[in-house]
Amino acid sequence: MKALNLVIMLVMAVVALGDTWMIETVDADGNTGRFTSLAIDDSGNSHISYYKHSSSDLMYAAWNGSSWDIEAVDTTGEVGKYSSLELDSSDHPCIAYQDSANADLKYAAWNGASWEIETVDSDGWVGDYTSLALDSSGNPHISYYDRSNSDLKYAVWNGASWDIETIGSANALGLYCSLELDDADHPHISHYFETAGDLFYTTTSGSTWLTMAVDVDYDVGLYTSLALSSTGNPSIAYYDWTNDLLKYASWNGVSWDLETVENVNTGLGVSLILDDNDNPHISYIDENTMDLKHAAWNGSSWDIETVDSQDNVGYDSSIALDDFGNPHISYLSVTGFDLKHAVLNQSPTAFSLLSPADGATVDDYPLCDWEDSTDPESETITYDLWYSTEADFDPHEELTGLIDSEYQFSDAELDPDTTYHWKVVATDGYEETWSSETWSFYVPDDVGLDGVELAAAPEDDGMLLGWSISGDLPAGVRVLRGVDDPVAVSGSLDGTTRRWLDRDVSPGGSYVYWIEATDSAGQVQRFGPTAAVVVPEQTQRLALDEPYPNPANSRVSVAFTLPQAQRVSLSVYDLAGRRVAVLSEGELPAGRHTVNWNCAAAAAGVYLLRLETQGAALSRRVVVGRVVGR
Repeated sequence: MKALNLVIMLVMAVVALGDTWMIETVDADGNTGRFTSLAIDDSGNSHISYYKHSSSDLMYAAWNGSSWDIEAVDTTGEVGKYSSLELDSSDHPCIAYQDSANADLKYAAWNGASWEIETVDSDGWVGDYTSLALDSSGNPHISYYDRSNSDLKYAVWNGASWDIETIGSANALGLYCSLELDDADHPHISHYFETAGDLFYTTTSGSTWLTMAVDVDYDVGLYTSLALSSTGNPSIAYYDWTNDLLKYASWNGVSWDLETVENVNTGLGVSLILDDNDNPHISYIDENTMDLKHAAWNGSSWDIETVDSQDNVGYDSSIALDDFGNPHISYLSVTGFDLKHAVLNQSPTAFSLLSPADGATVDDYPLCDWEDSTDPESETITYDLWYSTEADFDPHEELTGLIDSEYQFSDAELDPDTTYHWKVVATDGYEETWSSETWSFYVPDDVGLDGVELAAAPEDDGMLLGWSISGDLPAGVRVLRGVDDPVAVSGSLDGTTRRWLDRDVSPGGSYVYWIEATDSAGQVQRFGPTAAVVVPEQTQRLALDEPYPNPANSRVSVAFTLPQAQRVSLSVYDLAGRRVAVLSEGELPAGRHTVNWNCAAAAAGVYLLRLETQGAALSRRVVVGRVVGR
């Protein structure tokens, strides 16, 4: 395809539970972005068809992994309104749309080298509200509105030509139609009956068409969007014009269940998709604020969030879900008449290695350190550290599931007089990854425990001790506190430990610390002391520590601090918003508290720990199940 790589504008919009919508302008060239239709390919990339008003062209945009490839598909006359996009089994785009200059229905398909374009129906004024679906053989099916006769029409490619039929001939039947095919390739169509002001549904098993009223609470059924559940039952999102609200209808096998999603000036530009659990996701406009919104059913209620509030946005929205269940939305900004795109999930952010410096000769088994990577959705990031004597990492060793952005090597892992190459791969809760650059270091022959440098500094939750060790890595260390006769306050720590927080301190108190190191032969050396450090006179603050271990497979320890006695609730939720465990509930005194969650029976995945008090709430993410390195 001949394409234009467009510079994009990226915006982050923070939503519930720490999620982040990544919002970008796809096409800002002229008056563009009407009648958007979105599909996701097997690589998770978005494809969008849309109408460019300034040139009256049908346009197509595809994300290539780093930028948007944009091209005009059809430029003959006034073409591209009511575009509807699907991807075939090869991820090639197929688009149904209207030729407004000739009042025809047209169809364009990419064959791998060029666009094949043809007129489907030219009988009268046709092609309003086109909706496209591809059957199991890849043949297109299109529902659309015949404005000349006020009919709902249906076109199917039989492999050689188009079979076209009128489904209903009632006055103004078929507006805002939306089409999906079930597993047997039978069509299901939602549409608006303007004369009665009702929402209708039409389907067929192959012989006769069945049409029924879904909602007759006049005037309802505008901007319909239909999706099929895993069992083939239809669901419809639509706009209630009379009451100015967004509604949702689902077939339970016997009758239609109707409900209001949001009831204050909302529901224009509706688009519906069902996730793997058959829970609906809906994109639409909030007419009060002219914002793009997203509503998702969590199993018991609707989670509603603002996706984009930059100017007047959200018209002609189209929603799709990627393989991780994350929504992608295409839509129009009427402020600039631009095409925009929002997606909820992104890879971990780029990061760099810090130390040891690339090519350095280390005087100790090194502490490898790198920048933190963050996830746009605030998912927990874990790290896999690769190291090898070969620059191409073939073969290599891999340390997986690291939580901290550092790792202390030991003599059991590295050989003296050897050069090692290393890199770090960051992974979020949805298995998206980002890899660092590759560095190297040289381990000489003469490495051993020579000394310890120790420092202490007050933190909000206590006194933080940090130390560095030169020479061989000790088998274990302990932190001691006191001047003349110091006592151990840490218990036995692993020899790779480089920091420890002393929480048993009091505001105004003065403290001195030592490090006691034990080598593999059991010999003990004491290093220190630090200078006396005073804990500032200040009150504690509400805090929820990072759960440990994280990831976990059987039990998670959760610590939190209360500034004063109060009622608290500490619970565990899954990503669908369901509470799966209550760890603490009731009145607790001021100070530090620790509880455990037995997660052995929990399904592998990402969970949210949420601490709630009367005036605040804090949350942390925890991963159940070991993250396997790649």
